[in-house]
Amino acid sequence: MKIISVVCHPLLMATYLSYVLFQEAPELFPRVIPQAASQFILVIFITTCVMPALSIFLLKTFSFISNLELTDRKERIKPFIFIAFYYAASSYLFLVKLEMGPVFMTVMIGVTVLIILLSIITAWFKISIHAAAIWSGVGFVSALIITMGIDLGGYYYALIISAGLTGTSRLHLGYHQPKEVWSGAMFGFWYSFLVMLWFI
Repeated sequence: MKIISVVCHPLLMATYLSYVLFQEAPELFPRVIPQAASQFILVIFITTCVMPALSIFLLKTFSFISNLELTDRKERIKPFIFIAFYYAASSYLFLVKLEMGPVFMTVMIGVTVLIILLSIITAWFKISIHAAAIWSGVGFVSALIITMGIDLGGYYYALIISAGLTGTSRLHLGYHQPKEVWSGAMFGFWYSFLVMLWFI
């Protein structure tokens, strides 16, 4: 269960989603040529995973947080601010500097706003970020399938199964109560699904 929780970490969701969409629907990335796909995914991985992870590690090193799992609800606010900053900076980079397509930008900006909303919710309630993140991915993809007819094949079903396993792992590890997992899943899915329907 610990492995599932790590492999399906929220900071990896942008990388996974970008990889799957580029593999199955490269037309969504008009500015990225096939030869530069690996570099593009690497940039996403560094800006949305590595840099935020380093910030969380530094917060732990200097005792601003007690553990890297962020099990204390009150300690989550500072890391979330850093993560939101990196996602906002990444969105700016892809929008202004690289002029990426509207679908990808909707996802990036939508995720940035989602992080901010989850930060606000966390001030009062320990919502499951793992559940919110992976079900957000399901929401984005589901909306794309409906609105644009994109066929992701087995990736879509793998994503849904992974989402279920992620929620189960958080419960099994004792990090969350059922209501925290379900609220994260419902909020993540419907927020992302409706954002894509509204803006695409």
